[in-house]
Amino acid sequence: MGESFLTMFANAKINLALAITGVREDGFHDLQSVMQSIELHDIVKVRRYGEKIVCRCGRLSGSGNLAYKAAMEFLEQAKLSGGIEIEIEKHIPIQAGLAGGSADAAATLCLLNRLYDEPLSTDELLKLAGICGADVAFCLQGGTMWATGRGERLEPLPKAPRIDLVLIKPDSGVNTGEAYRQFDLLGQSGQLSKMDWEKALEEKSVHRIRELLYNDLEPASIQLVPIIQEYKKILVDLGCSGALMSGSGSSVFGIAQGENHARQVASELRKRGFKHVWVTNTI
Repeated sequence: MGESFLTMFANAKINLALAITGVREDGFHDLQSVMQSIELHDIVKVRRYGEKIVCRCGRLSGSGNLAYKAAMEFLEQAKLSGGIEIEIEKHIPIQAGLAGGSADAAATLCLLNRLYDEPLSTDELLKLAGICGADVAFCLQGGTMWATGRGERLEPLPKAPRIDLVLIKPDSGVNTGEAYRQFDLLGQSGQLSKMDWEKALEEKSVHRIRELLYNDLEPASIQLVPIIQEYKKILVDLGCSGALMSGSGSSVFGIAQGENHARQVASELRKRGFKHVWVTNTI
């Protein structure tokens, strides 16, 4: 019998705001974003097992999974050898702008550091996270963060109040690279005010947060998956005080008027035949 698994939740994120501020020399885009953890999560399990890295995640199993890459980078950085088994129970949809893969990679790094008695410092883990992907560093820390650079430079913001959310996702996902290519064709960029966000969050004002919702990638992703626009309208028509596409899409979140209202909206959406609906909240 092998050793038992260590387990943790890998929480999704939404972007309460996202502005693209320029294109870098390496071809990536500079951005500003207000990133927020939500309760929707995958479950990640890790243990030492065998001689190789094995990552099981349904049709996302194998070396293409970001958690597999995270395990490889961890072993190399910590100068460790031996096999690792990773099991991921997926609940966060893919190609949704919710950082599901990044959350799994961050949880894998966290669990491996615990499993091997913390050979890496927090700073070393964050550096590793940056190598794995732009959102992994945020997922490692969670909460409410001001993100710049490619999304890897993070500064804590005042904690967001609890916001009850309804998430819906079209059948079609959005490939992040395609969204950015489409954005470059449209060429419409914006700017966020960190001061405005700090004020809204300090005041715990859901009304002010709703007014500041913003996403430069939304018009680009709507070109790729036009139904995103309709999903936003449906959420507002059902009483959500604001709606926005998260990240590069294709998921859309609506700010509900409390938990009961969120459940009512989700129930109505399911009655109308929507398949991908979640009730969640900020954490």
